[in-house]
Amino acid sequence: MGRPGFVLEVDDRTPPLLVPDGDRFRLEKFPLGTRVIYPAESLARVPDLGEAINAALDAPLQSEPLSALLEPDMRLTIAFDDIGTPTPRMRRPDIRGKLIEAVLARAAAAGVDDVALVSANGLNRRMSSEELQYIVGERVFRSFYADGLLINHDAEDADNLSKIGSTTTGEIALNARAAGSDLLIFV
Repeated sequence: MGRPGFVLEVDDRTPPLLVPDGDRFRLEKFPLGTRVIYPAESLARVPDLGEAINAALDAPLQSEPLSALLEPDMRLTIAFDDIGTPTPRMRRPDIRGKLIEAVLARAAAAGVDDVALVSANGLNRRMSSEELQYIVGERVFRSFYADGLLINHDAEDADNLSKIGSTTTGEIALNARAAGSDLLIFV
């Protein structure tokens, strides 16, 4: 078992703590009562990414295997996270692209031919074609983008939204492709 996480509450005996400062570190004295969170040790690296993806799709938690959910005449939409959160760029291969490829392989084996991919960017800016290709990989990009089957979601484009309900503060709408799908998979 790795190192567990813990929370340190600063008291009068706590020395200055090491904190990040840009691309450096510095010692900083914190006020009494400040809670400093030390995360648990990271999980071990997955030795075989492809094997781990296949195992997750074949035996997911609290669901049937993906192959049991796929049917030949269904409409499948695969949504994936955008790059709106400022985090370091994932090294290739992007895990989302590997997952999408595995889902597409299973969909093809099941005879599903109505498949689209949607970047779930909400109100964030649309991703460029280069950014989309970086996430999904060159082969998937080439197969879907030119045909308009790899798109950015646009929460302000009323033509691409389906209203599904309303609340006291307004209407609830979903991406039209996702709302009209028999199965939506979020990667």
